[in-house]
Amino acid sequence: MNAGARISKARAVKSRWFIEVGFTVICSALLLIAAEGRHPYGFYMLLRLLITVGAAYWAWRVHQAKLPVLSWAFAAVALLLNPFFPIRMQRAQWQPIDFWLGILLLAWSALWFVRNQRSQNH
Repeated sequence: MNAGARISKARAVKSRWFIEVGFTVICSALLLIAAEGRHPYGFYMLLRLLITVGAAYWAWRVHQAKLPVLSWAFAAVALLLNPFFPIRMQRAQWQPIDFWLGILLLAWSALWFVRNQRSQNH
């Protein structure tokens, strides 16, 4: 592989990483917002869709990275929050779930950031 191709590949990897982490941070922020108040029904449906898509993506991505336990955890989140076959609970029951999922997604973003920085430096 020539130097130009290596640089191009490195940029593509960095771009994908930025999109992955950026999307996850935005979703976690929305979960934290959802945990703290009353919002229109459409907000929650959009949030469910975003989290389901993101969690399904991460389940696939961590499966590729040979992290099977995390793959199952993300698949469970996708199933829990899917908008197509919703699990019905009261707002008071969803609020702590939204809060802790938001915190866990922020932690995951930081962990993935550190993991990728280490792999790029080696």
